[in-house]
Amino acid sequence: MKTASFEEIEHTADLALRVRGESLADLLHNAAQGLIHILQPRFRPRAPETRVLRLEAEDPETLLVSWLEELLFLLETEGRLPTLVQLHLEPGNRLEAHVRLGECESVQTHIKAVTFNDLEIRPSEEGLRATVVFDV
Repeated sequence: MKTASFEEIEHTADLALRVRGESLADLLHNAAQGLIHILQPRFRPRAPETRVLRLEAEDPETLLVSWLEELLFLLETEGRLPTLVQLHLEPGNRLEAHVRLGECESVQTHIKAVTFNDLEIRPSEEGLRATVVFDV
């Protein structure tokens, strides 16, 4: 039986998410799902827009934070969040994300930022795991 790919965990004054994945691409995908779960968006019934996002970082942890920050940026500037994500990871911590973006009417939780607080991507029985802390 496969374990959940993410779970909310208790954290003083902020929100935290423990994320698991078989690979780094899987971990990034599951982190996006976890973020959307926390936000609890209410989507407008409009046709989604497909877009390609490209990110590059010096290490996997920075790529994880940059990826989640990019999703929050899309929410803040365009009122859009992914409803479908396909990720392609390239050497050198380069990410190409094909996302289908839905238009958000509202979100339940407002997140100010993704932090590096205690962030470390570690090996686990499932592959990789990380704990991401969000500033609310």
